[in-house]
This record gives sequence, structure tokens and C-alpha cells, in this order.
Amino acid sequence: MTDTLIRPRPPFDFDSTARFFRFTEAEIVDTFEAGAYARALHVGGKLFVVNVRREGTPSRPSLSVSLAPARGVTLKIEEQAVGIARRMFSVEHDLRRFRARVAGDEMMSRLEAEHRGLRLPRWPTLFEALASSILLQQIATSVAWTFRRRFVERFGETVEQAGRIFYAFPTAERVARVEPEELRALGLTNAKAVSIVEAARAICGGALDDAGLEKEDNETVVARLSNLRGVGRWTAEWVLMLYFGRTDVFAAADLFLRGAIAKYYNDGEPMKEREVRAVAAERFGEWGSYAALYLLAGMRSGSVTLKPGRVLSSAVTDAGRGLSARRQARRGLRDET
Repeated sequence: MTDTLIRPRPPFDFDSTARFFRFTEAEIVDTFEAGAYARALHVGGKLFVVNVRREGTPSRPSLSVSLAPARGVTLKIEEQAVGIARRMFSVEHDLRRFRARVAGDEMMSRLEAEHRGLRLPRWPTLFEALASSILLQQIATSVAWTFRRRFVERFGETVEQAGRIFYAFPTAERVARVEPEELRALGLTNAKAVSIVEAARAICGGALDDAGLEKEDNETVVARLSNLRGVGRWTAEWVLMLYFGRTDVFAAADLFLRGAIAKYYNDGEPMKEREVRAVAAERFGEWGSYAALYLLAGMRSGSVTLKPGRVLSSAVTDAGRGLSARRQARRGLRDET
């Protein structure tokens, strides 16, 4: 196929957004080199490498999208690939409205200026969003992404481009056919293994329909996803942000986000989850997801820190919902809601 151009709403920082797909160096699916992002994806039932390259500038942005191998690319497949790229890079979000919303907020307006044009980086499938969020529960990002890499290498397909092997994230159809014990062999806990397999089976069996969920409000989606074993509000809200692309979600159960709001908006005094939600709703409104993203970007750049020095980044785990209240409290992970 010839390269297809996408013209995102300005401002658009492609490089920063592409780098956000690579949470750690253990990342094996998403690649970003010399201004070009690439990953293996199933499009139209076939496996391709989707290449997205920066064109233009942040103020006058454009992206080129191409598929490899070119053989087998039809007009329909090309259109689907472009649609996936548009979704993954949140090209329709109007960040000028985000800037206007936080203009009077000293902290957030500074972060917006530092990371201007950064978009919500969105996983391309509901299963990848669920599985990745489940893997991130309760443990450090670096550890979670090590498990994610093992998971991809064990169950993902591969495709070659220019002598390089690209790994695709495992499909729900593939994982639905395995038993949790096969995931436990990778080092996952039994709870996470069961949650990931059951999520795959729910998607394949039709119990979870992403097209149907797309039409529902946030609370309905949270409730539907929370019917899955090991999935609760924290996981569901990250899926709302990083798959469905909802801009009005602030994952207040996240320990880092809760700590950041307490430090920068409450003089460092501890806050309950519902209090954090209230502050986020008042200050960020329909742009809570971007406030959360830019706080994370600030953490990664070093401009946002928490006390004590180690930044907390693990979640209020959903997998721990089966624990007694006493055990959750002892581990500092009790959900306030």
C-alpha cells in the first residue's frame, strides 16, 4: 500500500505519545525508532506490521501509515489499519480544550506546557487493555512488563519485516483456549492467570462486546468489566482511558495519582479516594484522563515526585477483592469505595 496520511488535531506530539507505549525496555510489542512507530497487529484477520511515521510538526502535524508485507493488503484492510492508528494515537482529541480547562491551575498548566501535544496512548484491542491492566495490578511496572514480555513470547504470533521479527500481542481467541496453569508457568499468580484467561473467554464468548460497551457511559462500563474475576474499578478505569479513550476518567484508586493530588493539591495531607475524585472533577472536569496522563508524564520526566522519595506506582489491586478487609488494610491496599 502507499502511505496514507492522517492529520491529527494540533498540538500533537507524536514522539512523546509513541514513547509512552514503551513503558519499560522490556516492552517487546511496541517499537519506536528514528521517528517511526511500529508493531505487529491483526488487521482483517491477517498479521501485518503497522508502521506509523511522523510527518510535519506538533503545530502542523501529520502521520503516515503503511503496512508490511504489502502483499495481501486490500483497500478494506488499509482503511482498518488507518482507523486503528487513529484510535491508538487519539488523533481526534482537541487538546486546546484541555489547555483552556487547566489554564488557571498552576500545577497542571505547567505540566501541560512541558508535555504539550501528548495524547492518550491507547491499546488496540479490549483484550490487550484488560490483560495488560491485570498484569499491572499490585506490582511495579518493570516487573509487570517482564511478565507481559513472557506472555507475548509464549502466546503471541510473529511476523518479519526487513529482517526483523515483530511480536503481536496474543489474541483473545488464542488465550481462551489455554488453561491458567500455562500462564502460571510464566511466573504469574494464580489470580492473574485466571483473570486473564477468563477475560479472553468472556470476549470470545460474547459476554464482553467492545462495540456495545463503546456506547455505554463510564459507570456502566466499570460495572460490566467488574463482573470479570479479578477486575475492579482501578482496572476498569484504565481500560476506559487507554482503550476506549474516555477523556473524563481520573483513576483515583491509583496510589501514585492519589499521592500526587494529595501532595500538590492538599498540602501533602492524605486523602481518601472519594476526596481525590472530587478534586479531580472540580479542577479537570471532562479532561481528568489527560490530567492523570500528564501527572504520569511528569513522574517519568522527574518533575512530579512524591514523599517519601520512592514514587508509588502500583494500583489498588482488583485481584485483592477476595481478601478480607483486615488483610487489605494491613497491606495498604484497601479500596475506599
